[in-house]
Amino acid sequence: MLESKRQKMVAGLLNKELSDIFQRLGLSMMDGGMVSISSVKITPDLYEARIYLSFFKVADSFDALKK
Repeated sequence: MLESKRQKMVAGLLNKELSDIFQRLGLSMMDGGMVSISSVKITPDLYEARIYLSFFKVADSFDALKK
């Protein structure tokens, strides 16, 4: 199913804001590795969002999610 224009706009805004929060709180650099937001998917009713993270050289990704 194709994403609507509104879904893409909200997903882009969430991606930007969450990236800014990660950088401000220092969550983008963990244990010598890097965590970034790879994509954001929004349901058609804009009720639910799924945020996909990318881990680069993080020793334990499950432990990084707890922080």
